[in-house]
Amino acid sequence: MAKQNNDAQALDYCMNMIDSKWKPIILYHVNKGTNRFNKLFAEIQGINRQMLSKQLKSLERTGILDRTLYGEIPPRVEYTLTPLGKSLLPVVKAMTGWGRKQIVETVAIPEVKEIKEVLEVKEVPEIQELLEVKETPEVPQNQQLPLF
Repeated sequence: MAKQNNDAQALDYCMNMIDSKWKPIILYHVNKGTNRFNKLFAEIQGINRQMLSKQLKSLERTGILDRTLYGEIPPRVEYTLTPLGKSLLPVVKAMTGWGRKQIVETVAIPEVKEIKEVLEVKEVPEIQELLEVKETPEVPQNQQLPLF
């Protein structure tokens, strides 16, 4: 029973280190050699500047990233992985591999047009009727619709 508790604590500790959607992605990019803020911002799709800044500060606070400020004008800041950060890379790589495998195995649902072509619904009137897009009736602009 104690081993299970220790394993749960270890997993909890690991999840607290990479507790957000963005941290593993940031680690992946910093490991690739992208270590300046604007470059990270450009490469990470869907993140905003405030969130990137918050996540970088958190990774620095936990000792996963080192932040180096160069005394230049304009100021330059670079992020590098610490030994602790490098020790998380196998976890990030395992997550990447798992995600890649799931993407390959996932079957995308084809559009209705493709279904029509595959099934050749022209020959099956019942299917053709089900797949046809019904036109919505036009409502005169001056007519008010009842409120429910």
